[in-house]
Amino acid sequence: MRLKVGIVVVLIALAAISCGCMNRQNVQKVQPKTSTSNTSNVLKVGVIGPMELPFGKAEKKAVMLAAQQINDNGGILGKKVVVEVGDTKLNQNTATSEFRRLVDDGCKVIIGGFASGISMSMQQVMAKTKTVWLADGASTELTKRVKDDYRDYKYFFRAGTLNSSTFAYDIFDALNNYFNGKLHKNWRRVAVIRDNALWTDDVMRVLRPMLEKNNYTVVMDDKVPMGTSDFSTILYEVKQKRADVIITLLAHVDGIPLVKQWSNMHVPAQIIGHDLSALSPYAWNNSNGKVNGEVFIATGGAVPVPVNARAKAFLKAWKEKYGDLPEANTAYDMYDALFMYRQAVEQAKDHGAKDPFSSDVVVHYLEMINRTHPFECVRGRFAFTKYHDPVWGNSYIRNWICQWQNGKIVIIWPENVATGSYVQPSWVR
Repeated sequence: MRLKVGIVVVLIALAAISCGCMNRQNVQKVQPKTSTSNTSNVLKVGVIGPMELPFGKAEKKAVMLAAQQINDNGGILGKKVVVEVGDTKLNQNTATSEFRRLVDDGCKVIIGGFASGISMSMQQVMAKTKTVWLADGASTELTKRVKDDYRDYKYFFRAGTLNSSTFAYDIFDALNNYFNGKLHKNWRRVAVIRDNALWTDDVMRVLRPMLEKNNYTVVMDDKVPMGTSDFSTILYEVKQKRADVIITLLAHVDGIPLVKQWSNMHVPAQIIGHDLSALSPYAWNNSNGKVNGEVFIATGGAVPVPVNARAKAFLKAWKEKYGDLPEANTAYDMYDALFMYRQAVEQAKDHGAKDPFSSDVVVHYLEMINRTHPFECVRGRFAFTKYHDPVWGNSYIRNWICQWQNGKIVIIWPENVATGSYVQPSWVR
C-alpha cells in the first residue's frame, strides 16, 4: 500500500512540475507580444558612415539632433524616432554588412555614407532590400545608376554633397570669373593635387576640358594616396613648373599638412579647390593658423556661416547640444535629410496613402522636393533632379567659395552670399 501511495505522490509532483513548466512556457510566449506592441510606436532610422572619422561622427550627431527635435514635436506620425548606427570603417565588405544589419533590424530609412566607392557597394544592398537611402557621396556614378536602372536604384537620393561635376563648375567659376575676371589676376598655369579616388576622376573629366578650352594650362596633375603627409616634393614641383594656382581635390587625404607646407615654403601659387579638412572649425588650430589664405569650396554650401534663419537655428542648437561647431560638412546635409524624410511621410499620409512608410510611397514624395516645391535647408534652397541629384545653381545650393582669414571662414564668391572679399597671401604672386 505504501508503494502505491508513493507512486501517487511522485505522479502528483511530476504533474505539478509539468504544469509549472507549461505556465512558464506560456508566459514566455506572451512576453514578445507585449514587446512588439511597444515597438509599434517606434520608427527606426539608420545612420551609416565611418564612425572613427569626423565625417561619420558628424553624421551620427546630426541625425540624433534632428531626431531629438522631431521627437520633441510629436515624432513622425506619432512614432518616436530611434536612431541606430552602422560603422562602415571605410571598408566595402563591412559597409555592406552594416547596411544589411540596419535593414534587418527594422530601419525604414538609412541616412549617411561617405566615400563614393563605399557607397556604391552599399547601393547593391539598398536595391535588393528596397530601402530608402538619403545619402552622401560625390561620384556621378551613384546617381547614374538611378538613371540607368530606375526600378532598382530609385531608393537612392543624394541628399548630401552635390555631385562631383559641380565641383568643377564652381572651381572654374571662381578661377575664371572671380580671380581672373573681377580681380584681373591672369592666373593661367594650373597644378592639380588630388585624391587617388573615383570622385576626383569625375571632377577632372569635367574640369580639364573647361580649363583647356579657356586657354588654361594644366602643368601637373598628381594623385596622392591616403595617408600622405609629406607634400614637399610635390610643392617643389609646383614651384618648378611656375604654377599660378593649385587646385586641390582632397577628401580622403588630410589637407592640413599640405597647407602647412604651402605656407612654410611660401609656394607662390594660390590654393583654390576642394579640401574637406579646411571646412572643419578646427582647421585653424590644427594648422597653427597656416590655413590663413587658403581658398576652398564649401561642399554643397556646408559651412559654419549662417546663410539663412534655419542655418542660424541649427548652429545654435548644435552648440547647445554638443558644445562646439560641427566637425565636418556632413553634419549640415544629414541633419536636413531626416526632416526631408519626415516631410515625405507626412505628405503621403495627408494624401491618403495606405502605408505612408512604404519605400515606394516615400520615394514618390521625396521626388516632390523639386524646383517647383523646394525644401528650405540649412544650406539654402534644396531640390532634387529627376535622377535624385541636388539641383545646383545660385537659386539653390552651391559650393560656396570660401577663404580662411584671421581665424574665420569668409565666403568670397558668389556675390549673392559673399560675406567678404579675397585677401591675397603675401607670398602669392
